[in-house]
Amino acid sequence: MSQKSLAQACKLSMDTVNRVVAKLNQFHTIKKKPLGFRVVDPEKVLIYWACTRNLASDISYSTYSPNSVFKIEDEMPKGTVFTAFSGYRRRFRKTPTHYEEVFVYANPDEVRRRFPESPAERKNVFVLMPDSHLTRTNKDGAATIAQIYVDLWQLGGSFADRFLLELETKLKGKPIEALKALARKSS
Repeated sequence: MSQKSLAQACKLSMDTVNRVVAKLNQFHTIKKKPLGFRVVDPEKVLIYWACTRNLASDISYSTYSPNSVFKIEDEMPKGTVFTAFSGYRRRFRKTPTHYEEVFVYANPDEVRRRFPESPAERKNVFVLMPDSHLTRTNKDGAATIAQIYVDLWQLGGSFADRFLLELETKLKGKPIEALKALARKSS
């Protein structure tokens, strides 16, 4: 993989990619080659991404809906990409425990039309800014497994921790496949 191809696939500047690659090299998670690099420790890559991501800053809209999470998911606009709990359920057709919040990558205005602002203090519908990379790499409306992992890690708390434990069990020995699938869909 080259820094240029990664920058193009993720629509990031070369400067950003070079800084991330330098940091990953520091952690011995990649092996630099003359024309690029190779990931040698995908688990560390996921952890680094999870630690440096700022999910809260990507929330463009949040509200409360009295509906069940399943009804909320069903009423999301076409083209929505589900992540965290809902993304896990779409990917694996079951969940390790119940959940009470729905996180999606979607157009905030479209979601706002379906789920108007609520005076309730507690929020359970969270809209994250979508990007074309997620739109291209989703499977049946669910974010990539790597993205779901990182978003759950960022959320934390008892529900997210249960999902993460289950996801880590599913990924045991397979994190490189999750990253390879992401890279293949990017190119």
